[in-house]
Amino acid sequence: MLSSMPNHTRQRTRAAALLAACGLTVSLAACAGGLPGGVVYPHITPAEGSPRVVTHTFTFEDSPVSLAVTVDGGVYAGATASKKSVTRFGNARENDWIQDYYPAFIEEEHQDAFYDALLSSLRAVRDERTLDADRYAELITVFVQSLDYRTDPVDLSPKFPIETFVELGGDCDDKTLLLAGLLSREGYDVAVMLFDAEQHVALGIREDGDGYAGTGYAFVETTAPGFVGMVPDELAGGVTLASPPQVFSIDGGTTRFTAGDEVRAILETREAAIAEASRLVTEIETADAELAVLAASVETDRARLDALRAAGDLAAYNAGVAPYNRHVDEYNDAVTARNALAERYAALASLEDLIVDGLADRFGTYRSILAHPL
Repeated sequence: MLSSMPNHTRQRTRAAALLAACGLTVSLAACAGGLPGGVVYPHITPAEGSPRVVTHTFTFEDSPVSLAVTVDGGVYAGATASKKSVTRFGNARENDWIQDYYPAFIEEEHQDAFYDALLSSLRAVRDERTLDADRYAELITVFVQSLDYRTDPVDLSPKFPIETFVELGGDCDDKTLLLAGLLSREGYDVAVMLFDAEQHVALGIREDGDGYAGTGYAFVETTAPGFVGMVPDELAGGVTLASPPQVFSIDGGTTRFTAGDEVRAILETREAAIAEASRLVTEIETADAELAVLAASVETDRARLDALRAAGDLAAYNAGVAPYNRHVDEYNDAVTARNALAERYAALASLEDLIVDGLADRFGTYRSILAHPL
């Protein structure tokens, strides 16, 4: 059948409580001493550390991509040791910190060399394969999706992108922040989407039209393979996305994703294939039941003819041959019709496999379904 952060808070605001579901915490520093109003965000203080060479291989558009990137070990060590909570003091208003929390991780300046090195490798792939802006965004997306999805059962704090890359994995907010950092530095208009109720974080990339839930951004899942604009049927644990997301724009550029129509065509084709395949299952089951009746009738006729011949009753035997042959023809026609249903089901299953296997290749998958329409 086809598939259809620990709590370091001394005083938490209501907004912080909402964001804590994804590991976000906030602390309120004492106001004594006349501290100026402001917010201190997570930041990196480089420590001691040797350079680290990080290698990773993944598949994009049906071809392997191998990356080898040298990372400053001191910056990575400083990132892992940093506090991921926000300190709000003085006259800072209750919600001043929220909009800039995720950007603080993405735009931390000590990661500049890391971004440059990683993007240099990705640009080399782009240039070698002459990828346009849409396919380049997909290359970067597929790279991040290919990193392991893993959660820390103790510390749910977001990681700096350099941490996620060096560790070649992370959870939904970790991977989303890495992808947002890479795409924004390449001039794409992106945003972080926070789903409070579902405790989930995903990326948005600007597209033409209303975008996901009227945000103007195409939904991008980072924890598993999927096209830009493809919302998963369910997340880990059987969770489905139903709440409207909070949207946190990331400073970047104006480049949009323009292949949304192709993605929608692929997904509509998949939905139609699944629906037709579901109908075919019932039709095949009905056909099999009818075949069983016809087979029994043919077998009864054959046994009767054998008995007549054995008894020497040739007249009755000859009279029974035509009805027997008619039943055999009906059975054979029913077998042909049943096999046609099975072949159609197999073709739909192959189309479903083509789409699922092509989640890292929107460009090729779309052209394949054009060549093999329903």
